[in-house]
Amino acid sequence: MKYREIVSFVFSIVLIFISSCGSDTETQPEPKSEWKGDASAFTENFEFRGVATDSLLYEKSQKIPFSGSLERKQANGDLSNEHYSTGVKHGLQVKHSLSGARSEATFVDGVLHGDVVTYDRQGRERTRMHYVHGTLARLPPPRD
Repeated sequence: MKYREIVSFVFSIVLIFISSCGSDTETQPEPKSEWKGDASAFTENFEFRGVATDSLLYEKSQKIPFSGSLERKQANGDLSNEHYSTGVKHGLQVKHSLSGARSEATFVDGVLHGDVVTYDRQGRERTRMHYVHGTLARLPPPRD
């Protein structure tokens, strides 16, 4: 975990340095903090850059990682609400399936941290797992 924090810190410093070296005449579209669309529009507008486990989400037209919320509709009808901070998932992520079931997970700096809960289509809790910094910490005892 410390390695990722160090890499993130160094990346931020380098990014600040590089962005300050640009020309004053260079213009870039304003980054969006909210985006809604389907899976194909997501692919057209966003990309992950970096190494697989440390990749960051970018709008294709931007030089800085994406920060904000995404609402993405999949081809099968599922709807995902995702929140990103500097290119990684951060905060509550919710996925609604077409059947009405949903799942919720909390991320901190791109890593699962907190409860991951699934609900059936009537809204009843079906499973709950607790993560601490990306590691499964406990499964609650089964309900009667």
